[in-house]
Amino acid sequence: LPFVAARQGHSAELMSYVQVNRLTPAPSLIFNGIIVFSMICAGNIGGLIDFFSFVAWMFYGGTMVTVVVMRFTEKDLPRPYKVPIVIPLVMIVISAYLVLAPIIENPQVEYFYALLFLLSGLLFYIPFVHFDIRLTIMKKFTRLVQLLLNCAPSESVPG
Repeated sequence: LPFVAARQGHSAELMSYVQVNRLTPAPSLIFNGIIVFSMICAGNIGGLIDFFSFVAWMFYGGTMVTVVVMRFTEKDLPRPYKVPIVIPLVMIVISAYLVLAPIIENPQVEYFYALLFLLSGLLFYIPFVHFDIRLTIMKKFTRLVQLLLNCAPSESVPG
């Protein structure tokens, strides 16, 4: 996922680089490994699944709200496939239930942490993606990773 997000410009460009000999997205795989390792260190796999589901259903609900809003605000956009409006509305209700039910049934501070983690993405998205701000230290870090992992931008690697 970080590899594809970086290729679309939604993440650090470094994540879109591939290892020159094996054509694997080495920086992205290492990043995934670090995230997985940090999640494993959390200990409780059941809690991890619960909080992942909580955040995932927030995204699904947000996506369905977007479908409904776009249906009414952008009527002239071409749509290769048009979903009946009742499906996103039902999914909004389901996702709202799956987000709110665990909080109401068994309130835990971890749900608040998951929400903060989700919203913290805006702290990075707004300046670095929306306003396209580039940090000079990232060029040096990217160069270092390229040398260590023998990787290059995916569009410049033959194959």
